[in-house]
Amino acid sequence: MKGSDDLHALIERAKSGDSGAFDELYSRFLTPIYRYVYFRVKRKEVAEDIAQTVFLKAYQSLPRFEDKGVSPLAYFYSIARNAVIDHWRKKGEVLFGDMGDGVFDIPDSSGSERRILEKMWADEIVQEGMAVLTPLEAEALALKFMHDMPNQEIASLMEKTEEAVRQLQSRGIRKMRGEIQFGE
Repeated sequence: MKGSDDLHALIERAKSGDSGAFDELYSRFLTPIYRYVYFRVKRKEVAEDIAQTVFLKAYQSLPRFEDKGVSPLAYFYSIARNAVIDHWRKKGEVLFGDMGDGVFDIPDSSGSERRILEKMWADEIVQEGMAVLTPLEAEALALKFMHDMPNQEIASLMEKTEEAVRQLQSRGIRKMRGEIQFGE
């Protein structure tokens, strides 16, 4: 797995004080971390602030980073997850409650107009289905399908077993199937 080896090398370089290596990590991880945070806080400005906090905390904690055999992105997701939890605790609000409108409004300029319209339609359907999930089911599915994380990393991040993560995902998918209406 070349990409993962490359990321591990970047982490090691950043740990040794190579600021260019951390800049590269920032460039590679900003979009997935921002989307992860935005999905949970619903506000662009708050998501931007939390994402910056995540990178500051990651930079400060790099000397203590231990390679546990998973993608370094999981390390950043773990920091992001804790930062979002801290945000909601400070606000005194419920974590992963109503996702509200605009959760999926992060631009995707990677394709044609038709592809963008199809993605917008799909996002709308997914948003409708996600509304019926528990917070843990929503998080497990978002990490799997929106952030392309393997179950091993999701389990580590959520502090659950891989089996528990698979069960959350399975229950969530079943609930979403029951909720989503096609061809109304």
